[in-house]
Amino acid sequence: RRKLIRISICCWCGHVLPNMVAASVEAAAAVGAGLNEVFKYNRENFKYDREMRQKSELQILNFRLKQAGLWRNDVRDIIGMTEKKMDSYLLISTLQLGMCAGLFCEGRLEPGIPPWLLTLYVLSVGGAFIYLLMAVWFAMHASIVANCSSVRLLTQFVRLPIPTWEHVEDLRTYASSFESLPLSKMFRLPFFGSRAQVQTPEKRQQANDAAADAAAVAAVCHTVPFCVLACVFGDPLFGSPRCRCLCPQSPR
Repeated sequence: RRKLIRISICCWCGHVLPNMVAASVEAAAAVGAGLNEVFKYNRENFKYDREMRQKSELQILNFRLKQAGLWRNDVRDIIGMTEKKMDSYLLISTLQLGMCAGLFCEGRLEPGIPPWLLTLYVLSVGGAFIYLLMAVWFAMHASIVANCSSVRLLTQFVRLPIPTWEHVEDLRTYASSFESLPLSKMFRLPFFGSRAQVQTPEKRQQANDAAADAAAVAAVCHTVPFCVLACVFGDPLFGSPRCRCLCPQSPR
């Protein structure tokens, strides 16, 4: 009986055990291959998401550049209207000033005119001459002030949102950043676990309402003209209303 038991054990070890070991090795290889595919899938998703995020932020920067360019064109158009009007006033006033000078030189009255009429004539022509001279002076001054204001706005307030090195570096994502994710993210099975949430129109509308309320509060509480201008134009780089004055509610 012992011999039969030994023989059966030897037969089991010789035939069944190698099959079990082979099956275990195949199962482990299958599990390893599956984990490798899941790892590659999540890593490719991570790289794709980061690439799309970088492209979207670069596109937003391009939009901000175009928006700031529109603001600069608006400033030029508004100031240009004043300059054109002043040029028209300057031309007409100069012509009329020349006419008044001609009346002084060649528009003499005939002898025998009553003194009171001569006095009224001289006062009328002299008042017109002084008025037109002041109009020419003020038109030239207004044109120069408008040009200086345009230069000041374009060089100090409405600048192109050129990103800094820190912001460009924030746009970059290193491939090694995937290693900092938890294992549950690295080996997440498709269609299982936590997934990225899509921003619905309702949530987007709530965010826009909150930004509008913040801009309204900032516009009401601040009284510095530059502060109001910053709240109206907003931050060209990030698109949010942002105050740059030294009031207590402004971000440092």
